[in-house]
Amino acid sequence: MPRRIFEGDSEDSKESWRRIRALRSRPPTWMPESRKQLFVSALEQAEQQFKAAEHIGYESRSLNLYYGLSQAGRAISAALTPTDKTTSPEVRGHGLKLLQLDSLKADALFSCEVRGDGGTDSSFGRLAWLLNSDPLKTPVSLAAIWNMVLEVSLDFPQPNYPLPLFVNRVYDGSLPGQYSRRHFSIPLSEQDAEKNGAAIKRQYPDLEPALLLTTTGNGEHIDNEGVRLDLAKFELENFELHLRGYRRSTVLMPSVVPGQKSLDPILSWWVLLYGLSMITRYKPVVWTQAVDVNQSHHAVPLETVLSKASDALPDQILSLLNRPPR
Repeated sequence: MPRRIFEGDSEDSKESWRRIRALRSRPPTWMPESRKQLFVSALEQAEQQFKAAEHIGYESRSLNLYYGLSQAGRAISAALTPTDKTTSPEVRGHGLKLLQLDSLKADALFSCEVRGDGGTDSSFGRLAWLLNSDPLKTPVSLAAIWNMVLEVSLDFPQPNYPLPLFVNRVYDGSLPGQYSRRHFSIPLSEQDAEKNGAAIKRQYPDLEPALLLTTTGNGEHIDNEGVRLDLAKFELENFELHLRGYRRSTVLMPSVVPGQKSLDPILSWWVLLYGLSMITRYKPVVWTQAVDVNQSHHAVPLETVLSKASDALPDQILSLLNRPPR
């Protein structure tokens, strides 16, 4: 698949791992020294799992990728968990549960649902809490989660589920050549542009504090492969601090359940890799059929996501490790 602009703007995975390795001798300054052993051990295992994933076939790769991300999550928890005596930086259990696994068929892979299974002391639950993400108390299908992973959803979208939107910075009218820190726009289809501000914010809840200025009919639009997309303009002071960052870009993630929180981009990867790894581990016949390129229409999309995970995730892990607690 072609590399998108946001992929080219992010760090090379090898450079990301070099920078992550450098943090092991000089951890974030805000992290207590007592957490260093947990921090460095988890990062060592994460790096080894990701490196292993690059040398094995798609029949098993999701296992290494998921456990590598899970171990990186333990390091993120060590770095970002508040330093009070009520919350341990250590986490236990996946914090997720894959439903409908026993009856799963290869041609219905994405119909499986995932839900949260544990509180903030679980791996997923801790990261969801730290990143202000939906804890998945309501089950969500792998199809919906797939559409939240930008590296594949733009080329292999699942029908009837919303996609993330890139946030476009706009020029500051008072400062020629400079971007505004309070105004941004997002591309909307004609159908979405006809919705009012409340409806748009319900689908993209991170927009809640922003003021909608203009929608369809303002004359500003872009063409996306022959489809006109109107640009809705919003106002929010220091918007890049409030919205979600991903691979040097700013994105709006759709809500998992309308009206509830969105998932942080790294947790979309987390849920997807968890689901694929559980299928790989517990339903090996189904998984082998799904990645059979001669028989399965899912094979190439699955190969793509498992290949791009190795490029996408190290940069995002590094970004979170360098981000002070909020």
